[in-house]
Amino acid sequence: MDVFFSHIDFLPLLYGLVIYTGLAIMWGKLARGQFLSVAIDIAVFYLVFKLHGHSMTGGFAATVAALLAGVTFPMIFRRLR
Repeated sequence: MDVFFSHIDFLPLLYGLVIYTGLAIMWGKLARGQFLSVAIDIAVFYLVFKLHGHSMTGGFAATVAALLAGVTFPMIFRRLR
């Protein structure tokens, strides 16, 4: 049975799911007016993507880094107030 499914690669599905999650979170932030948080997400994505040489792996790393930054940085900023 493994012979029939050995050609299927689920990583693009995971990649798309992570990108969709990031876009949904950013859309929610825009709808709530959290423009600084969206700007931080975009800046982290751009920095990591540029550091990784604009590759597909770099895009995935940048997406995950932006998601993590978008979740953790607002919590850090709330504690500093």
